[in-house]
Amino acid sequence: MSFSGTTTRGILRLWLILACCCLLGGFFAGSEAVAGEVSLLRLGGGVERYEVGPHLEILEDAAGQWGIDDITKPAFNEVFTPIHSFSINRGVSASTYWVRFSLSQQKGEDSARSRKIPWLLDIGWPFFEQVNGYMVSGATSHSPPTIAPVPFYDVFRPIGGPHSKDQGLLARLPKLVSAEQTIYLRLRPNGVFFLHPVLCTVKSYLETSTLRMLCFGIYLGLLLALLLYNLFLYFCLRDRSYLWYVASIAAIGIYFLGINRLTFEFLIDYPPTTILRINLVTLSASLIALVLFARSFLQTRERVPRIDRAMQGLLILLLAALLQVPFMPLSYLNRCYLVVGGLVPFGLVISSAVCWRRGYRPARFLVLSWGIYGACGLVYALTFMGLLPFNQVTFHSFQAGSVLEAILLSFALADRINLLRQEREQLSHSERRHKELAVTDGLTGLYNRRYFETQIDLEIEGSDRLGQKLTLMMLDVDNFKVFNDRFGHQAGDHVLATLGGIMFSCVRDRDVACRYGGEEFTIILPGGQNSTAVEIYERINGELEAHRFGTEGQSAGRITMSIGVAEHLPGESAESLLRRADRALYEAKARGRNQIVIASREPEAAFFSCFDSSSSSNQPYL
Repeated sequence: MSFSGTTTRGILRLWLILACCCLLGGFFAGSEAVAGEVSLLRLGGGVERYEVGPHLEILEDAAGQWGIDDITKPAFNEVFTPIHSFSINRGVSASTYWVRFSLSQQKGEDSARSRKIPWLLDIGWPFFEQVNGYMVSGATSHSPPTIAPVPFYDVFRPIGGPHSKDQGLLARLPKLVSAEQTIYLRLRPNGVFFLHPVLCTVKSYLETSTLRMLCFGIYLGLLLALLLYNLFLYFCLRDRSYLWYVASIAAIGIYFLGINRLTFEFLIDYPPTTILRINLVTLSASLIALVLFARSFLQTRERVPRIDRAMQGLLILLLAALLQVPFMPLSYLNRCYLVVGGLVPFGLVISSAVCWRRGYRPARFLVLSWGIYGACGLVYALTFMGLLPFNQVTFHSFQAGSVLEAILLSFALADRINLLRQEREQLSHSERRHKELAVTDGLTGLYNRRYFETQIDLEIEGSDRLGQKLTLMMLDVDNFKVFNDRFGHQAGDHVLATLGGIMFSCVRDRDVACRYGGEEFTIILPGGQNSTAVEIYERINGELEAHRFGTEGQSAGRITMSIGVAEHLPGESAESLLRRADRALYEAKARGRNQIVIASREPEAAFFSCFDSSSSSNQPYL
């Protein structure tokens, strides 16, 4: 299958439309701006979960020089900027940020029951180098405010290592009262600044976490099923494409374990900086495996060497980025991976489109899968750059794209298996056809002499081993040279072709009819005896009587044949059997043609049984 440059442009337009749809979807999903002044967050009324974003204000501390005592001074009240959105996205940033919001508990809600169920503050993004929380209350014009620390620690974390004691996802707020209290957070990011704070009860947090685990479990289950299936195919087929595909799936699954904070919460107790570096390593491994998969699957080295060299360049860029992960700042690494990681899907779409254009059918699935992967990756990258809002759609776009890409790549691999199967069937059919042509006479459609010489030895061997009968018939067209001289070689060829069809229709399924040479034919009768040869002769003779040969205006009348028959003797060689049949044929010629002669069972005897087709008798005579 091939297509023109117009179709190539159509694919690129489709990819751009897909990318625009993903961008617009991410933008509108995060455009929940809340107009108006920042209001006080009032807790109560049976509500167990609150979005903090609309009540949030932010202040950038580029030098990281202000402390809580500085920030709580009246002079700083005017420099905080309202958010008016559910989340904050500053992209790649090295600045320290202060955020604050004011809250209170409605009267009547600070009962004993309420005090037993504390409020939790979930910041939504755990990868901060440092998080400090403070609750400020009781400020008046005559007295300073009361400042109480709000520690972030290992709430509901199964891991209890040293890092979980001072770095966590949640803060347990002190007892709230009906008076206004302000929460200040000092956040120093590890390269990227995302914030989606939520205030919730323990029950609400556990319900949300369960749903999050369920969704991610479905995601990992799909990846695991695809991984095991393609790993099985690799061990069956030994095709490296499947191995690179499995490696890509495994690496991207580990990456999303980390980026979705499951590694941080449940698997390893490492600092957030280390977790982020591990994430970049697994992302590199996934992209490298994906490029190697593309090279192997598309066979770019043989099909498109120029594209193959471009893919080698991508591999060098990815390896260079990978080698910098252990020691370069995270802000630099994030920018680097946004560029290099964005080039990979675009390069893969172009490579697969070129291979599809050159007739490689399975590449069409790659165009679609990597188009979706690249569009979702673009949304993800723009989110990390701070150009799109940080929300569930934009943050999980790359994850959704990865599972769709994995499924479509499985379709591509299945289509490749189907294509290889079709190619093998075509090759097998072609081989069978060539073998048939090698042993088939082109004029008559019967087997040729080469096949006869091979088959007669096999049939004799089988006859001797199993103790079965075997008979050989030799047939010759009577006066064929005279016919050729009178009517021409084309008419003679027509006679031979017609005789080939007659013989093929008159023999049994297991019999072997061959053109021995010129106007001579042989028929091997496995399991047959002299009477079997006579029956076949009668059928052939009956068909010949119904045919009239010659050219337009000139009729040659009826064509006749002389036939010699020899029944195989135990231990007799093929040469002896052929010689006896040939002697019987010449005896039929000598007796006047148009008859069948059966060779004596004695190898050296000169006696024959004869059957004259013009005789009134229907049985051979001795």
